[in-house]
Amino acid sequence: MTKSTSSTSRIVYNALDVKGWLARPPSVAEARPGRCPGCGGASRPVGGALGLHGHGLRDRQLRGPLAADGEPTTAGVGCRRYRCTRCGAILLVVPRGVAPRRQYSQAAIAMALTLWGLMAMPAQEVRKRVCPWRRRGPASTGWSTLRRWAQAA
Repeated sequence: MTKSTSSTSRIVYNALDVKGWLARPPSVAEARPGRCPGCGGASRPVGGALGLHGHGLRDRQLRGPLAADGEPTTAGVGCRRYRCTRCGAILLVVPRGVAPRRQYSQAAIAMALTLWGLMAMPAQEVRKRVCPWRRRGPASTGWSTLRRWAQAA
């Protein structure tokens, strides 16, 4: 007897990076994982029915520059969803470089922490290079998100 996992969502990382995913999003068959991370069932068993069915798209917003010397942007990434017919788990397949529970890409977070921590760049300057949104007034003196990222690291 298997435990029901229909209410849990799992993230699976694809081999494509964010730039490659945006240039040419993978098809349902290309992005389908080899097995379900919940129950370990094969996604395409030989001679059998599909184990992971396409379950739509979920748009994910990623912030930060796409290149080290690029302008900060907000990109919408269409992530693929799959449903396991064996255990009912919902999988979300995302490109490599998407940070779980973060709005910024992993590359943008690493760049910001490097500029701030190793290069001793002021937080306001780091924000200008990484964040696509501009702040004015008292909020423009720093960037509290840097401290949260540093504590999480």
